Amino acid sequence: MSGANLVNTPGYYYAAAYWLAALLYSFYLKKKGTLRKRWCIRVLIFVPLLGFMIATNGVPKILFLPCMVVSLLLVFVMMYNTCDAGLAETSYYCARAFVLGEFTASFGWQIFYYASGIWGGFLHPACNLLLEVLIYGSVLWIAGRLEKRFERENEVIEIGKKELLPLMVIVVIVYAVSNLSYLYSNTPFSSAFSFEVFIIRTMADLGGVAILYAYHTLLVEQQYRFETMNLQNMLDIQYTNYQMSEQSVNLVNQKYHDLKHQIAILRAGAISNQDMTAYLDVMEEEIKSYEAQNKTGNRVLDTILTGKSLYCQKREIQLACVADGAALNFMDTMDLSALFGNILDNAIENTEKVKDPQKRLIHLTITTQKEFLRIRMENYFDGELKLKNGVPVTTKKEKGYHGYGIKSVKSIVGKYGGSVTIEVREHWFELRILIPLAQSRGKTGNSK
Repeated sequence: MSGANLVNTPGYYYAAAYWLAALLYSFYLKKKGTLRKRWCIRVLIFVPLLGFMIATNGVPKILFLPCMVVSLLLVFVMMYNTCDAGLAETSYYCARAFVLGEFTASFGWQIFYYASGIWGGFLHPACNLLLEVLIYGSVLWIAGRLEKRFERENEVIEIGKKELLPLMVIVVIVYAVSNLSYLYSNTPFSSAFSFEVFIIRTMADLGGVAILYAYHTLLVEQQYRFETMNLQNMLDIQYTNYQMSEQSVNLVNQKYHDLKHQIAILRAGAISNQDMTAYLDVMEEEIKSYEAQNKTGNRVLDTILTGKSLYCQKREIQLACVADGAALNFMDTMDLSALFGNILDNAIENTEKVKDPQKRLIHLTITTQKEFLRIRMENYFDGELKLKNGVPVTTKKEKGYHGYGIKSVKSIVGKYGGSVTIEVREHWFELRILIPLAQSRGKTGNSK
């Protein structure tokens, strides 16, 4: 190793830093494929990445940027093929990994350069390796601890063009500032002295890591506020729907009883008239359809089921319910209306798409077992279901404003310490809710 070589950070420093940083962020994304397959891909990418960066170390200035693009593409390919994320999400986390890798390698080589100067010579390769392991391990451990703060029910933020563009601008600026001295030493923002070059590069990369962390924090907080607002709006809408259903059901009951008496009077005077009798039979049969009253032991659930049952009858959907409504009396009225309004709306929306009326089936079961409230919603499902972070991916075009029904269900169930499981088996969509009653009974409700 010659003195001139100390000015340029070796390619293997950057190759290891990029690969490890990408591996770190991959842990916080949903995995793709088996564990063995993922590690095979990672190893297969690391080998050419390492070889390419060693081979292109010290290339002419004109090839500097193209070589970096190739290295970044290799990291992107690794993340894209091991993480279940789209192009935008993969690009977002790949860019963050790139800047973190830049800082890690720059910081590690700066410490090596400083230590080498103090000791009056070059460090032994074994010492160099140990120093690299300690520095890389420390930097990535801190980055991992900071990233863990954003974990929330295994969810990742939604990334689109609007979120990706500012990040790319930041990355380009940080990379340009940190590497300016390597390309052009005679500028107001660069230096010709080796250690100053290292300081500029390390501080620029550290600033980039900090800015991207702050930007990520801002995106997470914005998304959380957006979701909270939408979930609250959904709660309000479902509660309003419940109140309207309650008024409608009361009105229907009044009309139902009035018509029953009127039909009885008409029938008494029309016994000999077969046409009139047939007409009255039809009227009575239609009125019975409005007698879809559910008596479960919980008035909120009864009202919701009645309203949904009437809707299902018009759509030729068979809604069957076996419910111990009294077991729900600990829940708040708004929570109840939103919970069952959302799961029934979701089931009805899926069932309406089934062409065969005989298969438009919805089953709702509410029971208690061993100090647990068990809610099970099943509906025939004729299609493919893709789950993302445990939530079905919406098929609606305006994805940013839809898909909150199940999120609302998970939020309400989580409030009572419960869990939600979703799966599709043999054309049946199944949603299972489990809530510990011992914990929930301590909560007050007003649904009785």
